[in-house]
Amino acid sequence: MIKNTIIALVAAASLAGVAAPAYAAQSIVTDSSFDNNTIIARLHDQGVKATDVEEWGDLVRAYVVLEDGTQTMQFFSNDTLTPVSL
Repeated sequence: MIKNTIIALVAAASLAGVAAPAYAAQSIVTDSSFDNNTIIARLHDQGVKATDVEEWGDLVRAYVVLEDGTQTMQFFSNDTLTPVSL
């Protein structure tokens, strides 16, 4: 009885080990669709001096250097990059 239980546990652990890398690979592909350099370039074209951007839910959070040299966070829509106020 114990032998059968051990075999079942080893089999279950093996299946979980195979499924985990497949799931991880899928999530990496989804995360790579956000291209920081392209978004920064598009913001620069709009006159926004962004130094870094990141996904923030359905928005883009940008770190922007203002005219006086200070840095702030600003939010933009994910598709049109229009400013969004929270």
